[in-house]
Amino acid sequence: MKLLWITHRRLDEDLSARSRHGIATALTQRGWEVEWMAPSGGHHEVYRSKRMGFGHRSFTKSVKKKMTQITLNYDLVIVEWTAVEGAVEILLANDLPWVLMDRSPPVSTGFVGWIQGVQYRNAWNMARIFASACAVKSQYMADSQTWEKPLAIVPAGVNIDDFSITKMSDEPWIVCHGTLSKERELHRILKFDYQIRFIGSGNDAKNLKQMGAIVEGPFSTDELASKLATYDIGVMHLPNREVWRHASPLKVAEYAAAGLVIVASEVSGLEQYRDSKWIRLIPLGDDQACKGALDEFLSISSNERQQLGALARKEAEKSMTWTHCVNELHAMLREVKR
Repeated sequence: MKLLWITHRRLDEDLSARSRHGIATALTQRGWEVEWMAPSGGHHEVYRSKRMGFGHRSFTKSVKKKMTQITLNYDLVIVEWTAVEGAVEILLANDLPWVLMDRSPPVSTGFVGWIQGVQYRNAWNMARIFASACAVKSQYMADSQTWEKPLAIVPAGVNIDDFSITKMSDEPWIVCHGTLSKERELHRILKFDYQIRFIGSGNDAKNLKQMGAIVEGPFSTDELASKLATYDIGVMHLPNREVWRHASPLKVAEYAAAGLVIVASEVSGLEQYRDSKWIRLIPLGDDQACKGALDEFLSISSNERQQLGALARKEAEKSMTWTHCVNELHAMLREVKR
């Protein structure tokens, strides 16, 4: 079973590409042969401008051109929403079944966010007519769209064997890792005046450093696993914007795999863990709730945190591996393939 996956992510650069690699590896273990069309790190390289406002148009034009140049000997194509505009005409001409993959709606604000919103809605409108199925990241994302064809929910997962359980310290450190973008408003965590480090890169990294934050990375998967094993508490504090409710955050799965206790915004992909002792879910954008939850974990002994972290690790082993997370996707792909 041969599959082409078209993504706008630079597979050898972008932090968020880890989820794509995780899903693809789990599918490969189920018998799929996965090839990539991507701006870098894939089998078929396409162009995507790094200039603000030029990325989408340059990418879709390049996807369309590349698809006329290669042999489309695939059973199925996964098309991320960013690529639909460039891919749909060629897919129809070749009678190839395709699946819309939506890992995240646009998160940018202002005029750029408005433009991306138009592109996003157009992609979904085309998919409703021409796609064979869709795959989304969370139940909230599925419920937010009108869809009458096969659908799979593919939450964020983790390669559990890459991570070892942290040894909790009597002087605990907090870690926040992921894309350090302005849209995440990470500066709000700094005002709590805790021992905290940020791991990642993005357009807000320089500003965070100027505000006194300790910023490291980005790291490879192996390096990240080793780094997380030196911390005690993982935090994911998101702004109160509708777009974040769709999330199924990769970073929380990685925190859990490393045996950290976790404070996280209450998003769709985490609802099943609401009553778990190792995580505190807080309302989006609620700074005081975030501080209160961190204070709670900071106030208990290292032994108590160690016990709670062990529970997080067990849950990661049970429900957060990529093998578990692709169950619905694998079944759906088999249903709609050519």
